[in-house]
Amino acid sequence: MGRWAALAAMAVLLGVPAQAYYHYVYYQSRLAPFNAPFNPIIRAQFNLAALPNNTVTFYVNDAGPSIFYPNDSFGSVLGEIKQALAVWNSVSSSNLRVAFGGLESQSQAPQNTPGADIVFDDLPGLLGMGTPNLPVTPVVLNGANGPFVAISRSTVILTSNTANTAGSPFQSYLQGYFTTVVHEIGHALGLQHTWTGAAMSQDVIRNTSRARPIDADDIAALSVLYGAPGWTANFGSISGNVAFIGGGGVSLASVVAISPTGPAVSTLTNPDGSFQIQGVPPGVYQLYAHPLPPDAIPANGSGILLPADLTGRTFPASGVFSTQFFPNTQNWQQAEPFTVSAGQNVSGPSFQVQARSAISMYDMLTYSYLGPSQTPVTPAFVNVTAGQFVIAASPDYPPAATPVSVAVLGMGNAYSVAPDGASAWALYFNVPQAQQAAGPRHLVFNTANDMYVLPDGVNFTLQDPPTIGSVTQNANGTVTVGGNNFGAASSVFFDGLQAPGTSNNGGIANNGGASNNILNATPPTGTSGQVSTLTVFNGDGQNSMFLQSGNPPTFTYPVAAQPQISSVTPATLPAGISSMVTINASNTNFVAGQVSVGFGTTDALVNDIWVVSPTQVIANVTVPPGAAIGSSETSVISAFQVMSQPFGFQIQPANPALPSIAWPAINANTGGAIYPGTFASIFPANGTQFPAGMQLTLNGAPTAIQYSSPTQINFAIPAGFPLGPAILTAASGGNAVSIVVEVDSPPAASAQAR
Repeated sequence: MGRWAALAAMAVLLGVPAQAYYHYVYYQSRLAPFNAPFNPIIRAQFNLAALPNNTVTFYVNDAGPSIFYPNDSFGSVLGEIKQALAVWNSVSSSNLRVAFGGLESQSQAPQNTPGADIVFDDLPGLLGMGTPNLPVTPVVLNGANGPFVAISRSTVILTSNTANTAGSPFQSYLQGYFTTVVHEIGHALGLQHTWTGAAMSQDVIRNTSRARPIDADDIAALSVLYGAPGWTANFGSISGNVAFIGGGGVSLASVVAISPTGPAVSTLTNPDGSFQIQGVPPGVYQLYAHPLPPDAIPANGSGILLPADLTGRTFPASGVFSTQFFPNTQNWQQAEPFTVSAGQNVSGPSFQVQARSAISMYDMLTYSYLGPSQTPVTPAFVNVTAGQFVIAASPDYPPAATPVSVAVLGMGNAYSVAPDGASAWALYFNVPQAQQAAGPRHLVFNTANDMYVLPDGVNFTLQDPPTIGSVTQNANGTVTVGGNNFGAASSVFFDGLQAPGTSNNGGIANNGGASNNILNATPPTGTSGQVSTLTVFNGDGQNSMFLQSGNPPTFTYPVAAQPQISSVTPATLPAGISSMVTINASNTNFVAGQVSVGFGTTDALVNDIWVVSPTQVIANVTVPPGAAIGSSETSVISAFQVMSQPFGFQIQPANPALPSIAWPAINANTGGAIYPGTFASIFPANGTQFPAGMQLTLNGAPTAIQYSSPTQINFAIPAGFPLGPAILTAASGGNAVSIVVEVDSPPAASAQAR
């Protein structure tokens, strides 16, 4: 079948991992009647100890999609992937780092370091799928956050056709492509679905954007798996249980902590009905429990992967029950508030739920109708400055029970719920002045005998969505974008990449009250004759595609020569060392922050890169001792420019004679940044020792060694040394290795008292 086909087949067999923050869960045993807490829970996750610098790296199949929508490109697809990976990498409460590794070839050498692959395949009606490739026979390891089963590899599959032939908007420059990639990467990292509107929610109820790509539920989910030391000190938790009236714990009930104007954070109950929601930001919450919807665990295996014991036998979900707020109410105004404090657990909420035969409502969609043409947008966005709004609601899987009332949590009921077609309703709300603030809000639907909560069901805004009226190319290479409803937080995107932009008038209305704003942007580096689609995104989650997706404005790049890699030095590295690698190219315009370098294998981690000139970059690369020997692909992605050399990089057997330096160099006194006039420390990598008499040079000049031992060397950064990247070379016995060290500005001097 070939490597990529095998990966795709594996992912399909595992299903489309789905739905609370929830993980891939194992339990040690099957003790019945499950009358003891299920502790500790065993979760599937990457083993941080097996990852260089705690970093899991994602590599993209160099073939890319086979069919593109007009003006779409592989560079745009890669831009969206890079930004989605950066989202997960930015979670400060997680110890896991997430990196983009560039391109990889189908037939290159094997890889020994855990990582992930992003491939492209025909996915009729789907934009993407993602899954960790779980071991057939799980082996339990112990980590800083408890026992776990190690993920050695994960797979994300994206559509090979962005041309919208199936009637779905799959163009990579659309926001939905970006949020879907964020979602699928979450699966690859070990997260299943949620019903909180967060990034890991099913797409029909997901309410994320470029401005808010992940939510508190996603941050909690990642932190439970990979939490940094002491991460729980900044969050609270809630623990309790869910049981049927008459006895028996409820397995896989979704329990949600929700704040009227804040986030929702959730989890699924253990087989005995116990639960603990971790990672809850401090605040006041209400708590509700609801059963899994019918599409959560479908018969075809495409939904949630049930928890299992270590022999593979699964724990089923309990039957359907009536949704309720704590304590035992379907009236949100009677729900008990819980104050969650940092570092503390709220213990004791016990739900007693009533079994029922079927769920009355689930997977509700909301729509607003914007602009003169009344363009439908879902989830609904409403400008609440008028003090009232109307939206539509309908189920993704009709029919649904008729709502008796619908409320915005914490605000009040709709003053009218009117039929709007078959199994659809128009909802009319008044918005008090005190509630007129931007952000997502939660909807509560009450039927005759049940309740349904839709977190982030409607988005409040304080202005209409942005629109682009003009695009003007300037002589200095910048682009002026004019339009309406821009603001200080507005940004311009060329296809899938953001360009630096500033608002000239800060969103102030002019021209007789009409908001006529201007953004100046520098286009990301493009390819010859490339036609990029422009979008303006606002900080409130709205974007110009709300009203202009049918005919969006474009920008055409000038015709230019094809960029290509000229040289890679060195093109071979032995296992077990860190070294700098210099890449020269032609017909490029490398810009710091827009360039990625990769070597096609998880066994070669790029620690950092520096743009030296428009045609040269240098990178620090670490090859672990257990790296697979063989060739892989060198790639450079500079904004939309994609360059590669299949089999252009090679890992060779370890050479014990070479000095091995652990990355990075640190300040000998503070452990932080190094700067002129200080001493820096380096250490040997991989448990090795420095050879006796090792000499150091900095940018070719000998540097004074203050302290030397087999396990640490301190060397001087001379006063007045130039700032920026410097080449540190360690030599011993005719063998030398060079790495890049960053020399920073000294910290500002403290003001002295007079």
